[in-house]
Amino acid sequence: MKKPTKKRNRLDRAGQATLEFALTLILLMSTVFFFIHSSFGLAWSSYVQYATFMSARAYLAAGPNPEEQVDRARSVASRMLKKKDNPGEDRLPMIAKGDSQDLDGADEVVPGLAIGFHPAIAAQAQAGDPSYSWMQGVRYRFKSRLFLLPFGGANPAEKKNQLELQSESWLGREPSRSECLEYFTGTLSLRAEEVVLDNGC
Repeated sequence: MKKPTKKRNRLDRAGQATLEFALTLILLMSTVFFFIHSSFGLAWSSYVQYATFMSARAYLAAGPNPEEQVDRARSVASRMLKKKDNPGEDRLPMIAKGDSQDLDGADEVVPGLAIGFHPAIAAQAQAGDPSYSWMQGVRYRFKSRLFLLPFGGANPAEKKNQLELQSESWLGREPSRSECLEYFTGTLSLRAEEVVLDNGC
């Protein structure tokens, strides 16, 4: 039986070192990409918080009717979170995507957006309880992938590979001019021409 030569041993060790380097590089790059992508997702979540606040401000301001207030809130959220030409398409889909799944009161135009009462108190608020009137605003739910490389849940449908976040801003809503007019003419028995409205009631 032949004994292995020194040259042969050196070649075997060189191949092993290359293989170890490749495996370590894959692990290192996976970790680096994980932190970079997570940072992008968390930075985007800060921007989303600002967008929901601005949208809730637009919703708060009085207008001719409640539908117009909702349209203004939707318009602000769409301009900030979605593409300019297509309000249904996310601005940065590689970082995060709006998610309307299981979102009560989800907006039909802007995925991930919900405008109005919080679902936990919607029934009491719509029944006319004034103590809940302030609990109106804007919610936006979105998902961000944690891993870009095919490790730890490569399938986008798998929830273990996704970070699910929701931003909420509850500033209330001023009564619209039509609601004020209805209140004064109905409750106080005034004629429409006797009612002077400013910004809300």
